Amino acid sequence: MVKINESLLHMDENNIFKNVTLKVSEYKKNNPNKKIISLGVGDVSKPIVKPIIDAMHEAVDDLSNSKTFKGYGSYYGYDFLKEKIIDNEYKDFNFSLNEIYVSNGTKTDSTSILELFDINSKICITDPMYPIYRDGAASLSRKVFLLDIKDDLPVIPKEKYDIIYICSPSNPMGIAYNKDYLKKWINYAMKNESVILYDNVYSAFIESKDVPKSIYEIENSKKVAIEFKSFSKNASFTGVRCSYYIIPKEIKDNINIIWKRRTINRFNGADYIAQKGALASFLPESQRLIKDNIKYYKKNAKLLREVFSNCGFHFIGGIDSPYLWVKIKENKNSWEIFDFFLKKLNIIIIPGIIFGKNGDNYFRVSSLGKRKDVIEAIKRIEEYYNEKNNTSIK
Repeated sequence: MVKINESLLHMDENNIFKNVTLKVSEYKKNNPNKKIISLGVGDVSKPIVKPIIDAMHEAVDDLSNSKTFKGYGSYYGYDFLKEKIIDNEYKDFNFSLNEIYVSNGTKTDSTSILELFDINSKICITDPMYPIYRDGAASLSRKVFLLDIKDDLPVIPKEKYDIIYICSPSNPMGIAYNKDYLKKWINYAMKNESVILYDNVYSAFIESKDVPKSIYEIENSKKVAIEFKSFSKNASFTGVRCSYYIIPKEIKDNINIIWKRRTINRFNGADYIAQKGALASFLPESQRLIKDNIKYYKKNAKLLREVFSNCGFHFIGGIDSPYLWVKIKENKNSWEIFDFFLKKLNIIIIPGIIFGKNGDNYFRVSSLGKRKDVIEAIKRIEEYYNEKNNTSIK
């Protein structure tokens, strides 16, 4: 009898995003008159800006005309988009078109890249972490090793790992690593001949001067790091799907020849309409409007930071990222605080246990929602905790 990949059977079925959706759906069904506000969503609320929409409409028209029709495109992305990405994102790093790949989402890219490496490679993932790294590795029958985060930062390990996942700005913790700290990881990777998989999809939110917009700002990083970026959060492409990543040729001889051999057999390329839209995201007017959207989300984050601070919570994040990582004050685990927020305050938050066992004393809050919802959620949180504090004083 045929055997199933047992790694898929061992995935956590309890602490996953799907169960958040199921719990919320059940509560809404039983309480149809309750207004539920989501502070948990990782999706954006701002629509795609008009210059990008116009470019995508033109791309659709291209497909209706035999003179401009596009069928199968490049497996690795159209050159017109790769050139624009390099000019705008990597101008100072001397990358060639051969080293950049356009794809359909970092969720896919950051796990599929494991196919480039030996199946027995030791993969290091922090706890807490973006769970796709863990589960994506499991789906490819790869074994992962968890690195505890202490004092808000992963401790540089003494053990040798072949592959290290780093997400900065961090999902879920909302913090961004500075150059001095990242330099330690680069030194570790150089010493151990490791490769860092650097998830940088939230780079548009970075404002701290000591936080790099790209890992390649760090000396020697081109020898050890693959960087992943996306149009999802900055250009509102969560429903369109377009991403890109860099595999520097300095990592290993012929590494891009090998990866192209793999990609040509596993991926037919990102679609033409999405890539034309992505290209238009670099237009000056698009950039202005996108920056306005980022400012909007960051204002939401500022308001959320203020309310959690005023209500006595310890938290990190919300400065270089749309996420806040909030420590639970009550004697509850993260699913219990999720239930409390949902049923008492009618607010959705994400239980920290979804991101690993070390997250069970925390919950994640997102600033990517609509301002009116954020303000209403803040009002509910303030009313409950202020009343609770006044009752405690009496």
